[in-house]
Order: sequence, then C-alpha cells, then structure tokens
Amino acid sequence: MTDRPQASRLFFVTLIAVATLHSAPTNAQEPNFNFEVTPYTAYRFGGSFDEKDGDGRIDFNDSDATGIVFNMMANPNGQYELIYARQRTDADTSGFFADDPTIAIDVESIQLGGTYLFDGDNMRPFIALTLGVTSFDPGLPDTRSENFFSGSFGGGIQINARKRLGVRLEARVFTTFVDSDSAIFCSSIDGVGSCLIQVDSRTLSQWEARAGLVFRF
Repeated sequence: MTDRPQASRLFFVTLIAVATLHSAPTNAQEPNFNFEVTPYTAYRFGGSFDEKDGDGRIDFNDSDATGIVFNMMANPNGQYELIYARQRTDADTSGFFADDPTIAIDVESIQLGGTYLFDGDNMRPFIALTLGVTSFDPGLPDTRSENFFSGSFGGGIQINARKRLGVRLEARVFTTFVDSDSAIFCSSIDGVGSCLIQVDSRTLSQWEARAGLVFRF
C-alpha cells in the first residue's frame, strides 16, 4: 500500500512554494515564454476491471502518481500539450484465486492535446484535453502489459503565470477505453496461453489531484 502521509507531505511542500511565490515582490516585467516544462506529483483515485462472465474484479488502490507536462505556446491563450503520467500501485483481486491476492500494477500514459489559458496576469485558470495511449503492466510472471486508447480532461490554475518559475495546481480525470471483448493480462508458458480476465467494462476512469513547478523558457 502507498504511504498516504508521504503524498500529503508532498502537497504541503508544494503549497508552501505557492505561498512563497505568490507573496514575492513583482519586479520588471518578464519576457514572453514559448515553452513550459512541469514535473508534478499527484494523488490518483479509482479504477477497476470487471469480469465479463463471472464475479471477478480488479480494484486499483489509491496511490501517489508522478509525471511531466510539456507545453508549447500556440497563441496567447492556447498551448499544445504533451503529457507523460505514471502510477505505481497495487490492485486487489477478487473471484480469481482462492486467497484473492493483491498484485502490483504500473499504469503509464502518453498523451497529446492542448491547453486553453483564460486571461489573467499573476493567476490564470486553464482547461486541458489530451488523447493517447495508456498501458497497464501487472506484476505477474510471464504476463504481458495491455495498451488501450485513452484520454484525459483537466482544469486548474497557474500561479505566477507570467514569470519564469510558476506553480500549476490541477485536477484531472483519465479515461481508458476498453473493448468489452478484450481478454487482458494474458501469458503464454510452453505454448499454452491463458488470460486473467475477460473484460466487461467499456471505460476505466481514474482521478488525479496534482501540483507541479512550471519552468518557462
């Protein structure tokens, strides 16, 4: 299980940075910037797979997540956005094995889209939409990862939005689109193949609360 206090401490440190930046005196006007790089930390909630013809279920535990966002200005209010997001978590299983074990799962997303920044000076609200691929890699022997089409939608606020160093606070939902006929977490040993679950879900949704430092150049 992920240490919840650790995630809380990370957000607390970021909020201190927000207060420091926001209270800093304003000097000469910074030049316009064309690019942003935002490494972030987050806490992610939710996510489950249901078995199509049975009572089996895989529930993702809430856990820390990390990632990085690259933005390029398209116009004064629009940006192109490339995002890499990763969650390392455990998933509780039920209905597959006698002891219903917990398995480790890595969830990774690479997505491309755009951000719209509303007008503002020091603080600018924004919304973002991206599309791409999400990979689920279970910690099971000889089991391959699964890749699905996915998208995300988020919104938040940028603090010190006109300065070289800023803060990005955001809430975002990731939605993975799963074919209901998909068999996932499959393995092949000595030519014999088997799959852990035949999916009944069409979408899998996970929510993130995130905070990151924005570096502009």
